[in-house]
This record gives sequence, structure tokens and C-alpha cells, in this order.
Amino acid sequence: MTLTNEQIARKLRAHASELAKARGNLYRVRAFRSAALAVMGLPTEVATLIDGGKADQLERVPGIGKSLADTITAVATLKR
Repeated sequence: MTLTNEQIARKLRAHASELAKARGNLYRVRAFRSAALAVMGLPTEVATLIDGGKADQLERVPGIGKSLADTITAVATLKR
């Protein structure tokens, strides 16, 4: 079972919060929060992109680079 965009965004925001509490790199915290917003704004479910072999399209979304696209893909395929 794959996660919805809302669930993925929630996990990204939670990770950003954990990083912030641990006084992690501020740019990483912002990157995860930005990616969460970007995922919520997608017109297509991340799972649909991955299943269609188009996960690389995540990298084209403003606020999502290669590393975050890989992270989002990994999160999207996790079990609830």
C-alpha cells in the first residue's frame, strides 16, 4: 500500500520538526518543509508518478531536488 500526497507531506513535515528540535541544519529543515508544501500542491499523486515510471518528474517540481525526490519516493512506498 502506498501513501497519499497528504500522508507523505505529513511525514516530511514531521521529519523537518525532528530536525529542528535536534537543532539540525536550518536549510535541511526548510527544504523538508518546502518539499511538503510542494507535494501537497501536486495535481497527481506521487504513487501514480512512481507506478508510471515517472518519479523523475518530482525533480522538476520547484523545491524538490534529486535527493528529496529520492526521499519522497522512498517514503511514498513505505507501509503505513
